Amino acid sequence: MTVRITINVPEGLVESAQQLGAATARNLSEVLVDTLEIILPTFNNLSEITDSEISQLANEDVIELANLKMEAGQNQRLGELQAKGKTMGLTESERYELLILLSIYQIGQFRKSAGLAEAVRRGLRTPLSP
Repeated sequence: MTVRITINVPEGLVESAQQLGAATARNLSEVLVDTLEIILPTFNNLSEITDSEISQLANEDVIELANLKMEAGQNQRLGELQAKGKTMGLTESERYELLILLSIYQIGQFRKSAGLAEAVRRGLRTPLSP
């Protein structure tokens, strides 16, 4: 099911999306939808995964999830892109790469927090201090 919406988007963003669409043989709507699907994970899907799977994991797997970290290469590239973006600006492809890496990081943090919560619930970890 799709829902039709109307939004105001900065011209530069539209131009970037159109260029990406031309390079990948997709129309503007497809580019924007694909980008939003990458950047904004559906938290319903994430919570289904965590609710149904995490409670079924062995203690060792819960601890591993609670200690989850982004892959070193991805983390390094994320830092490089963030630093470059602050000092010199990013190309269109670098901005897209940064958004993907931020999405990967966001999903990982969500899963890590679910693992940590389960570890605390099971008494495998003590709650974090406020």
